[in-house]
Amino acid sequence: MHDGVVRTPIDVRYVPNLKKNLISLGILESLGCKFNGEGGVLKNFQGALVIMKGHRSGSLYTLVGSTVIGTTTVSVSYNMSDFDGIKF
Repeated sequence: MHDGVVRTPIDVRYVPNLKKNLISLGILESLGCKFNGEGGVLKNFQGALVIMKGHRSGSLYTLVGSTVIGTTTVSVSYNMSDFDGIKF
């Protein structure tokens, strides 16, 4: 979030045709996260790091950040001298 790291939630529940994604604070709490909400701002901590932040709109908090959906390609570079004597 604030540190530029993309995080992927696991053990999520899917609601068909729901236009917004919901994040369960109960599941995050069971993973060791702490929460602080005041002044219309909810902060989710893991240790001393704020990992999510939300602003209250009515009775719900909206995530400050973005949702990334898609795929990625990973490339790894090797020094071929590390593989001397190995046949491919």
